[in-house]
Amino acid sequence: MRRLALILALAAVTPLHAASTHPTAKVLEVMRENGCRLDISQAEEAFSAHDLRPEDVSAVINSWAEQGVAGLDGPTFEIAPAICGAHGLAPEDEAGRADALYDFVRLNGCRLVEEEAQIKLRPAGFTQGETPDLIARLVDQGRAHQEDPYIIVIGDAC
Repeated sequence: MRRLALILALAAVTPLHAASTHPTAKVLEVMRENGCRLDISQAEEAFSAHDLRPEDVSAVINSWAEQGVAGLDGPTFEIAPAICGAHGLAPEDEAGRADALYDFVRLNGCRLVEEEAQIKLRPAGFTQGETPDLIARLVDQGRAHQEDPYIIVIGDAC
């Protein structure tokens, strides 16, 4: 089960290309474009604008829900920070962005090498300039530690 969640997460955080036709990548793209929260009354229009079929969207959403990384909050469908990254968070929300980075790294196997970070963090909405400060915040809170060349997250989930 954990392996399936990790595979889903890795597929979800891979950089998206405009020509991507994989439903998971396209649903993630739509969700990120909408700040990782989408009112269900607008869902059909948002997903169909990306040529997604309802059955493909349902399959992706159900898979995410089974993994505990997506669900409904009233009339709003939302995805977890672990796959959303920093999308939908204001640049000045350092605490929220640090939490999102923690969740993101944890879902990616609790560590990222520098090369992986350069590839995966930008599509997840993190900037190269802010990441060292976010890591420092997590280290100061005792939630993570860094050993070159890894960002290592500590905690019960790891």
